Amino acid sequence: MDRGSLHPRKLRFGRNAAKAQQLGRDREITRAIFATAIILAGALATWHAARIAAATHDAEWAGVGVALLAGVLLADLLAGGVHWACDTWGDERTRWLGAGLIRSFRDHHHRPQAMLEHDWIEVNGEAATAAVGAFAVMALGGPSLGLLEHPSWYAFSWSAIGVSALSNQIHQWAHSHAPPRFVRKLQRCGLILSRRRHAPHHRAPCIDRYCITTGWMNPALDRTGAWRTLEAGIARATGATPRAHEIRAAPNTKGTSRATAAGPS
Repeated sequence: MDRGSLHPRKLRFGRNAAKAQQLGRDREITRAIFATAIILAGALATWHAARIAAATHDAEWAGVGVALLAGVLLADLLAGGVHWACDTWGDERTRWLGAGLIRSFRDHHHRPQAMLEHDWIEVNGEAATAAVGAFAVMALGGPSLGLLEHPSWYAFSWSAIGVSALSNQIHQWAHSHAPPRFVRKLQRCGLILSRRRHAPHHRAPCIDRYCITTGWMNPALDRTGAWRTLEAGIARATGATPRAHEIRAAPNTKGTSRATAAGPS
């Protein structure tokens, strides 16, 4: 049969089917890459941990312990900074970050429990890929960076990268009603973010408790008004309005919207 004689609906159906097949193949390729990255990230983290232990002398273990803790705090701060930035600035049209990162954070506020629908690969794949890159730089640039000669610096970098890679997973557990038993123990001990400590972030106006790894940095950042100070500084320097997307979306009524409830920036 000549192609020109095909019904337009059949042509559209054929194109849509081909597009769906391509999207399916792309998704499977992405999942394979993410799964490989998760395995590699774990392997590299273990390899670096062994090198840190081998390079650390008895008198250096106290410094290494402090460095590990500092790395955890930095990871929590970085996760909070990304969370705050995506909640506060730009929108889905923002170049490079809007369609992916910013949109995912905004959608999460509308449907917080939706992240429980994603499996382990989807939750951890992107962060693991970034961790593989960072761990690879540490491995290849170790001699020039002097990591083995300075195990505390090595431990700090390892801790910050490793805990950052776990942020999405810890965040997902903080939304779960029934996380694994070992996770519940870590949550009860305050070592990672718990559902109880994270829940206030999702109550309007949703402008605090941004740190989603351990949550250890939240009290200091919220009590000192660090996020509001940053917003005011950026607004003065750039003219941008914090949470402008909420102001645009708010109904033009006398009632108080979530954006106006946030108070002055």
